[in-house]
Parts: sequence; structure tokens; C-alpha cells
Amino acid sequence: MLLNRRKFFLSVATLSLGLAPMAAARAAAPAEDYVHQLGTDVLRMAKGGHRGDRELQRRFAGLLNRYINVPSVANFALGTKRASLPAGDKGKFYSLVANYAAGLFVFYVQDFQGSDLKINSSSEQGAFTVVDSTIVGTGEQLRWRLIGSPGNYRIADMNVKGIWLSIAMKKMFEDTLNASNGDFQPLYAKLREAETWN
Repeated sequence: MLLNRRKFFLSVATLSLGLAPMAAARAAAPAEDYVHQLGTDVLRMAKGGHRGDRELQRRFAGLLNRYINVPSVANFALGTKRASLPAGDKGKFYSLVANYAAGLFVFYVQDFQGSDLKINSSSEQGAFTVVDSTIVGTGEQLRWRLIGSPGNYRIADMNVKGIWLSIAMKKMFEDTLNASNGDFQPLYAKLREAETWN
């Protein structure tokens, strides 16, 4: 059965509440510049797009792979099941995760059709730099968790619709793998469902 995106986000909303930002010093401008550049690319790509656009999804997946540490997000989402991922399937799995995340962007593409990404604030939270932003024109709130340093930043996680992507996927991964007794094939099939979202 096709996973309802809104129900999917709501089902893990309570999990994300535990990720309230800690008091922290303002992050360096390079992190904000990195996020603004990513946001600019996202908005440019989203302009004129529509749900179900498979070519747009392919382009979004390429964009995410350029800015986001997809293996890190995917491995976190697998949790203790990571050790059970067949070694020969890693490349395919990471590609499916990127395509799934891109599918979410395309499903909500109208929310990303703004004129600019406004950076609201940034702060250091442990090993991460968290940048809060708003899409000008739609009011969509986006949070970005970065890892690395100036010149070597990557997005470690993103918060869309109030939900951290890694937490949302973790819930779905756990439920699917528990139901399949650890068989990854049903999880691959569920990730491929992103190709059918309209």
C-alpha cells in the first residue's frame, strides 16, 4: 500500500520533538552561505515543477547527493539493522534513499517555489552546525544540520515539515524490517514507491 506522506510525517512528529535546539553560540557565516547556496539551487530547480515529475525527481536526487552525506543519513536511519545490510547492496540502498528523499521534495514541490531562502539563524550544537531558514514567498520553514568545516561542509540531516528526514526514515525502516524479519527486499520496494507518488 502506498505510504501516505502526510500520515508518514505525522506518525513521527512526536519523535522530532525531542530534538529541540540547545543554547549555542552563533555559527560561522560559511555554514549559512553553504545552506543559502543549496537553498538557491533547490528553489531554482523547483520553479515550475509539479508533483509526479520523474525527471525533476532525478535532478533533485543528483542535487541531494551533491550536498548531503546520504550514506550517513541512511546508516543512521538503519540503526542496529545497519550490520544486516548486504554488503553488495550498499550502493543500491544509498541510491534508493537519495531517490526517496528527492521524491519527498517533488511531492511538496509547490512549497519550495519561493523567491529566496532567508537564513534566520545558525548555531553550533555539538559536532553539528544547525541553520534555520525560511523560503521567501511560501513561508516554508527548513532546518539544516551540517557537519564538517568551512570548505568541507555536508548536510547531515534536514528538517522539512517539522520532521527530521533521518528520524522519519528510521521509523519507516524499523517498521518495514521488523515486519519482514530483516529481509531488505520489502524495504527496497517501499523506497521505490517514491517513483509512483503523484
